[in-house]
Amino acid sequence: MEVGLCSFGDHRANPVTGVWTTQDERHAHIMEYLLAAEPLGFDTLICGEHHFSSFIKSVPQIFLAWITGQTERIRLATGVTLLPHHDPVRIAEDFATLGVVSDGRAEVWVGKGVEPYVYAHYGQDLKQATAMQREGLDLLTRLWTDTDLTWTGDFPPPLNDVTVQPRPVQTPHPPIFIAAGSLASAEDAARLGVNLTVTGLSADLASMPQMRDRYLEIRAECGHAHKPHITVLAHVHCAPTSQEAIDHLRQYQPPFQSWVISKKTGVKPEEVELPPRITNFGSPECVIACGLPQQVLDKICQTVELMGADRYIYQGDYGGQPWPKVMGSLERFSDRVLPELKTLDLAA
Repeated sequence: MEVGLCSFGDHRANPVTGVWTTQDERHAHIMEYLLAAEPLGFDTLICGEHHFSSFIKSVPQIFLAWITGQTERIRLATGVTLLPHHDPVRIAEDFATLGVVSDGRAEVWVGKGVEPYVYAHYGQDLKQATAMQREGLDLLTRLWTDTDLTWTGDFPPPLNDVTVQPRPVQTPHPPIFIAAGSLASAEDAARLGVNLTVTGLSADLASMPQMRDRYLEIRAECGHAHKPHITVLAHVHCAPTSQEAIDHLRQYQPPFQSWVISKKTGVKPEEVELPPRITNFGSPECVIACGLPQQVLDKICQTVELMGADRYIYQGDYGGQPWPKVMGSLERFSDRVLPELKTLDLAA
């Protein structure tokens, strides 16, 4: 099984001390975290994209290009490219170029985002987000596979006899994943024949088998014969003791998750009701992998089996946590859990 490392790049005060890092300090921490991925043995690196937000990574392509020159083998992905906000021509150029300079390591995750107000700032109608993403994906794949393309749609400007350069070095193009937090999004990925990413922070463990089965069923109905790839992403905290992990999460998870959900819903953070999947730490229903290395391994195996995934993504740098805690968990995971995961074939 493949294992990846993700940073979405939120910049928050430590909820225990109230202390903020500067943006420069936070970016330095993000870059330290990302650069650690390949030496520690991770297979994929994921960088998030947000706009007008305290998530301060707005252009993941720049981070990925920076990482490219300092790595040799690790795959480079966005988590996610907010395709409705972008011209598919530019995204096609960006990631074909990233594929060229990385010797074929580029990967694109696409999604509609979690902050509805961003659509207003871009002068877009949120109700059209799904249609914009579907049309953008269709055009993106055609730009990579066709030459002399003439195209007309409802959202991007029409194209007449266009060939995007450089041409992708990956066949038929950089891998595409749709990030799904709902059954409907998983069905979209299946119809389009692209790969699927599910975040456990948005989907209950109990719903994952249904998402997996529906995704595979619709893919087959649509005649997509190539092997699908399913990725699952979740928060991880690996600690010296189980109780230390739970105590740590009780301090840092609820403030962070309440803030994130408030951005999605408009509800005040203090009024957000958090779901058990991100509050019942250590329980079978909790998607967060926490505790001793063996407990973390067991939770990841459970999650991957439920989703039928062939890749798991570790997310650990969020919510204003003390940086030594972030890196300590990452190093403990890499030493004790990662080697075990990479020997497993749980999706078989």
